Amino acid sequence: MVTTSAPRRAAAALAVLCAAILATLAVSSPAQASAFRYWSYWQGASGQWEFAQTGPGDHTIVDKDVQGWRFAISTEELSQKPDNAPDFAALCPDLASGDAPAGQLRVAVVIDSGFVADAPQGQTPPADVVSCVTVPEGSTGNQALGAAATVSDKDGLVCALNGYPADECGAPVPDAEAEAAASAAASEQPNPAAGTASTDDAEAAGSSPVALIVGAAAVVALLVAAWFLVAARRRRTSQQPDATA
Repeated sequence: MVTTSAPRRAAAALAVLCAAILATLAVSSPAQASAFRYWSYWQGASGQWEFAQTGPGDHTIVDKDVQGWRFAISTEELSQKPDNAPDFAALCPDLASGDAPAGQLRVAVVIDSGFVADAPQGQTPPADVVSCVTVPEGSTGNQALGAAATVSDKDGLVCALNGYPADECGAPVPDAEAEAAASAAASEQPNPAAGTASTDDAEAAGSSPVALIVGAAAVVALLVAAWFLVAARRRRTSQQPDATA
């Protein structure tokens, strides 16, 4: 009769138990998503978009700063940057001229809502926005964003900007959906946002050729109306009987 020592029996039992636990975990644990749909944060004061290594609350604004936000399906290897180039003078020409107001810093905030392929089901990305704002010296990226958009956040994560997306916050995306979105987005053309027209731009628009033609036509119409009025009065005067006759 062959007997097994107690240490051997204990070791065998422990191995069986570990195998059972690993098998249970393998069956019950869901696969971890490797892609997420969220607003990624970018910094562009250097003239190139750089994926932010810190949160906006840890970034201290500098004068003529460029802050970027892009909504997209992102992975550890891929995160799409805003379509607009981070050129402060091009984004905010009015603010770029001259000096900053006393105690204030000038900031361009680019909010890129991404491609249709990145949108949650049933939602459409709103138009991209470039906001040119000033914030007090010592402000952070959070304060610049708050001056440029309506922000919804949860536990420090920016969930929605200007109400988009409507009902999710950093949602995980299955790999298959992420791959399909990446393929669809590859065929979409970049759609950089246009900056807000400045006062100078509005004045220039008012002196455009179309505006001049419309104004000239109005003057001619007034002159014609005045001529008819004078002619009518002359006819009435000539038709009246001569009181000295």
